[in-house]
Amino acid sequence: MNNPDDLIKKLKLRPHPEGGYFSESFRDKKGSVSLIYYLLKKEEVSHWHKLKKNEILHFYDGDPIMIYLSKNKKNVSNIILGRKYNNKQHFHYVIKSETWFGMKSMGEWSLIGCTVSPAFNYKDFELASKDWAI
Repeated sequence: MNNPDDLIKKLKLRPHPEGGYFSESFRDKKGSVSLIYYLLKKEEVSHWHKLKKNEILHFYDGDPIMIYLSKNKKNVSNIILGRKYNNKQHFHYVIKSETWFGMKSMGEWSLIGCTVSPAFNYKDFELASKDWAI
């Protein structure tokens, strides 16, 4: 199994504003799509945030990751990304635009991919206040 610190170096991951580490691995020149690697370690969380675009999350390596979802900041549901599809884990999941979501590794670390189309832009990203914790 890979080591998260080695992956951070190999994939050239850097701290993300929502928490965790990321690096953009692809961006179409015309802006039609972008793809990042995203890694969370055990004690880290992806704080609540939302996009104005759909985002597809893909599981790659490590432990399963819990995705918390909310349309209204009151009712929260969750989905698990992981490699055990028969254990109610998903290999990928589509986060619909304007859906609040956050994430937490269910083990030591989790590595996922995030695809946004049209390509990600920080003007389409909203981070919730830190008092709304996972």
